[in-house]
Amino acid sequence: MLKIHRISIIIILFCLLSGISFGQNSKEVAITGEQFGQLLKAVENAHVAIKTLSADFTQEKTSTLFTDKVIQKGRLFYKKSGQLLRWEYKSPKPLTLLFNDDQVTLLTDKGPVSNPNKMLNELGKMIINTINGGNMTVNTNFRINYLKNSQDGSYTAVLTPVNKKIKANYSSIRVILNGKNYLAEKVILNENNGDVTTITFSNMKVNTTLPEGIFNR
Repeated sequence: MLKIHRISIIIILFCLLSGISFGQNSKEVAITGEQFGQLLKAVENAHVAIKTLSADFTQEKTSTLFTDKVIQKGRLFYKKSGQLLRWEYKSPKPLTLLFNDDQVTLLTDKGPVSNPNKMLNELGKMIINTINGGNMTVNTNFRINYLKNSQDGSYTAVLTPVNKKIKANYSSIRVILNGKNYLAEKVILNENNGDVTTITFSNMKVNTTLPEGIFNR
């Protein structure tokens, strides 16, 4: 079970691809030069302003081993102070993970499990960095390119891993950003084995009061 959720959690994340081609389609234009610098600054400013964030998510996983998609739905809560993240699956089976800057806790029906594995820790950091913008501008773990969709005005951050541990499991990440507020609307993760996970966010709320005790076990 840990292996399934280790792969599917992100994000965020935070976010990697492998059965989908990263070639540009006719709607996407590469952003370079001065425009690239301006976009990075806009993305950085947008994420610096985030103090808290909550959203619903739908996670779809396609696998080379199974015919049907695995669909999970849930909700996330993020607080910048303390780098706290609650990633909560509601259906089809409840499961909750709590992340802080350097620790992850899996909440099970048998009780909490701290730091279940190192990869889950790394994915938790990637999710948090995707939310706070750490993955979107300068990151030593990824090579980053930006594309703009000429039809809907959205941006796509293409993150290609250079970190050996991440590269061993994933080929790259696509993060679809809203063209107006620069927040992530969708994350597509592609694994080296051909599995693809797509996470779509909705009902996103920024800088609102979060439920009391939401990051407690």
